[in-house]
Amino acid sequence: MNNVLLICRIVFMVHRHFDSGEYNVTMDIRVGHGYDLHRLDSPENGGKKMVIGGVYIDSEIGPVAHSDGDAVMHAMTDALLSAIGDSDLGTLFPNTSDENENRDSKEFLAEAVTRANAGGWAIGNIDVTVLCDEPKIGPLREKICANLRSFVGAPITIKGKSHEGTNRGGAIEVHAVALVQRGVQT
Repeated sequence: MNNVLLICRIVFMVHRHFDSGEYNVTMDIRVGHGYDLHRLDSPENGGKKMVIGGVYIDSEIGPVAHSDGDAVMHAMTDALLSAIGDSDLGTLFPNTSDENENRDSKEFLAEAVTRANAGGWAIGNIDVTVLCDEPKIGPLREKICANLRSFVGAPITIKGKSHEGTNRGGAIEVHAVALVQRGVQT
């Protein structure tokens, strides 16, 4: 309860401060959504080494993909690009290009961060939901978040969900939402 009161007091103080006319700040805040889906299979059937958020995981199955198949980084890249109004992952790094075959998805995410920074955008946070039956995300959450924060430089949250017996059990599906902001003080 004390935390709620503290937050309310801070919000009131910030509003009072800006409403006083002492500062004239224009904030541009945008939200972008990213999505990716990869079939999971054994190496004999085209599955690559399992990588989630830049963390390699021992698994008997992995993503079937043109690049390294990191669905988390792909969805985060698209979320950032969407938020800043830029092209999408497939346009910038087409899966028909030999240059992108087996490419490390860190390069995709780094490009999105670079474009955001070049446009004067600060990344507020990125929220990620991973749907897959195996591997379980819970035990890997902190390692994945720490790894992603090192690339993005902003808070990252990640949640794992199962497919709950649907017909998508052989896939990894990821949704990501990115908040970006830029402001001008006059």
